[in-house]
Amino acid sequence: MASDQDRQQVTVLLEQALKQWHREAEPLALDEALPFLARQAKANWSGNSSRPTQQVVNQLLLNLLETLAEQDAGAATLLRRRYIDDKTGFAVANSLGISESAFYRQRRDALAALTALALNLEAQTRSDHVSRLEDRLETPSYQQLFGLDGLRSRLGQLLCNSSNIRLFCLTGIGGIGKTSLADAVTRDLIAAGCFDEVLWISTRQHQFTPWAEIQMGDAPSLTPDEFVVALDRQLHKTMSPPRPPEEILSTLKIQMAKQAHLIVLDNLETAADYQELMPVLRDLAQFAWVLLTSRVDMYEQPDIHITNLAELNAVDAETLVRSEATRRGIHDLAQAPSEMMTQIYEVVGGNPLALKLIIGQVHVRSLSTVLSDLNEARGRRVEALYEFIYRRAWDLLDDVARQVLLTMPLVAAPGTTIEHIIGASGLTYDEVDSGLDLLIRLSLVNVGGSLNNRHFYIHRLTETFLHKQVTKWQT
Repeated sequence: MASDQDRQQVTVLLEQALKQWHREAEPLALDEALPFLARQAKANWSGNSSRPTQQVVNQLLLNLLETLAEQDAGAATLLRRRYIDDKTGFAVANSLGISESAFYRQRRDALAALTALALNLEAQTRSDHVSRLEDRLETPSYQQLFGLDGLRSRLGQLLCNSSNIRLFCLTGIGGIGKTSLADAVTRDLIAAGCFDEVLWISTRQHQFTPWAEIQMGDAPSLTPDEFVVALDRQLHKTMSPPRPPEEILSTLKIQMAKQAHLIVLDNLETAADYQELMPVLRDLAQFAWVLLTSRVDMYEQPDIHITNLAELNAVDAETLVRSEATRRGIHDLAQAPSEMMTQIYEVVGGNPLALKLIIGQVHVRSLSTVLSDLNEARGRRVEALYEFIYRRAWDLLDDVARQVLLTMPLVAAPGTTIEHIIGASGLTYDEVDSGLDLLIRLSLVNVGGSLNNRHFYIHRLTETFLHKQVTKWQT
């Protein structure tokens, strides 16, 4: 709900805008006070003028007055005659058959009614906008980001300010938080109304067979044509006759030239993906802003703004461990002495996913045992450390939980229901429920969705290590 100060500010801006209806003047900050309504008016305005900002403001005012007329015809008529028809207060008072003093009282009330209407419509428009665009995102795999506040803010400002930089890329090792940061920044941009449209596309590194074997190849996981079609499908949910990708791309460019678009391409992981998709991404970046996440080194590309995610420092890593342990009800770990946190950090480092996997193991094993095992992994490369952690987690699973885990790569991102897992695994409801419970406690499966519609999914790195090692682990 808007504060009295906000209401007063909007009232002043609305009155100033009405006074400028017939006059050339400096643009008002109405688009800052009512950003979603202003963006909507701009999108719906198709006229040509040397003063487009003024015309958009006038269109916004006209929209508000038309809606006000449905609720309070007298207030709308008074404001129209005074400002749109450019009559004096004395003339309007005479036309309405009221005294001039009564006119000023009624004008004050009419402006208050216009303000209330504008704020209500702004809130509703914002809610609809946020809901529509967030539906295109995947289920967040995080509850809170650690150590990324400054980077999140800087990247968001660069994108929201429509900078000349059009291509952005978050790079870093697996599990470092690239997708989580991209998701958080994208949600910030949606909430702030920085873009008319936001599109989120995820590539898949591997194709999984129904018998849970991985098929790897040199071909890109997403071709340029598939990428263009995926963008079009997100923008237009209604079914339309198939069109050639070249025609779709041309239409997308026209739309993106008229409205601000952000394209997020998550998990551009392989050199094949990079080489295949960069030409079309550069083409689209002439009309839209593009944010990538990738493990591919792109530092030789001068037109891409590279942000490399480093591991968490010791302080942020400890904060993550304590926060996650508290959330999971592992009070001994949440309240463990700093020396123990230092021991974990010295072995695991500041990789968020690795830390969460370790926390998950403490759910079913003693902390001393986990730390003893970690000492065995000290100094290993990141991939070897992950393999070590995943192997320990695999050994803790019973046959049912293993079967549920092997089923997870077969379900569609951004997650699936327990009923879908039952159908894909052939297990009973009780078996899947029991298996998921153990997998969730071990941080091998994440939970998302709403309170009444839970969805389950696994991290991409879990998919990778699971299917690289599962044959060896089962022997």
